[in-house]
Formats: sequence, structure tokens, C-alpha cells
Amino acid sequence: MDDVDINIGGRVKKLRNDRNLTLQDVANFTGFSKALISQIENNVVMPPISTLSKIAKVLNVKMTYFFEEEIDYSDYYIVRKNERKFVFKEGAKHGYLYEELAHIKNNDIFETFIVTIKPGTSEKKLFSHEGYEFMFLSEGTISLYLNNEKIILKEGDSIAFNSKIPHYAESISGDSSKILSVRMKGQDIKEVIRNAAKA
Repeated sequence: MDDVDINIGGRVKKLRNDRNLTLQDVANFTGFSKALISQIENNVVMPPISTLSKIAKVLNVKMTYFFEEEIDYSDYYIVRKNERKFVFKEGAKHGYLYEELAHIKNNDIFETFIVTIKPGTSEKKLFSHEGYEFMFLSEGTISLYLNNEKIILKEGDSIAFNSKIPHYAESISGDSSKILSVRMKGQDIKEVIRNAAKA
């Protein structure tokens, strides 16, 4: 990872200004020259860890702050109730209806859906896939089959399980059941961890 891309200097300068400190103030508190602090802020000099540690102490932040990913405060996504889109998933072949909830762009780690299960329409097919799944039953009653075990879930109940366990759900309330489903993709989580370790 290129340290300049992280813009350590820009972060030092912003913190200094936020705390109403001058270049000379930081120089005095750290024992470094005013010129060196200026060069660091303008990314002319990349400070060694020992130098950055002293600057972090003066600016009252942990040193890791300078290496953390920038927060994009516009990075949120809203889906209004009347704007939900129906999407096709494998379960749609077996009577499940999937409405996609707010989805973070460029994020393939998890998916969120409202899943509607109509009574008596779903074929008893066990699904199995990478990752983990969380279900919250918002309406109705379902039978959830996890491998050879049958679990009854009623309105307000929730469950989380390893998606590799063969699973299947059917509505048994005489009407449609609705589930809030959050699916964590195991392979993508492993990739994130691997990339973080390389950074």
C-alpha cells in the first residue's frame, strides 16, 4: 500500500487545524522543527513510525488513525418501501419472492432481502451455499429445515446459521410468511481478511 495514497500529511494538517494548533505549536510539543512538520503535512517527507507516534500523541489520536480508511460520509443507500425491486434468486424457482433492501454499492460481502414465502407453493428443495445466513420472521409462521432437523419459527423469532447446512423453509401459517434475510458470503469475507493481512 502506498503511504502517500493514504495522505498521512493531509490528516496531520487537518487534525492540527481542528485543534487550532500552529506548525510552531506542534514543533514545540514534539521537539521537531517547524520545517519538518510542514514537509510531513505536504507529503514531502514520509515520517518514520517514531516521529509519527510523537505527532499522534500531541494531536491526541492513536497512531493507527493515520492508516485507517477514509470515511465517505455520503456512502449510504436508501430504498423506500414503494421502491423495492424484486430480484431473481435460485429460490424463486421454488416459490420464494425476493425484494432487495438497501444495498451498498461495490459491497459483495452481504445481501439483504425481504423474502415472501407463500403457503403450499414452495417445492421441498434443500439449499446449500457458502457463508452465513440470518433470518428474522416479521410475519407468519414457518418450518425451517436444517439438514434433518425441523424448526418452527413464529413471528418475532430469529435464527442464524452456517449456509453450508442444507436448508429449506415453508410457510405453515395458512398465509404468506415474510422473512428479513441477511446473507453473509463466506468466500468474500475470507478475501477481505486476506487483503487486510497483505496491506
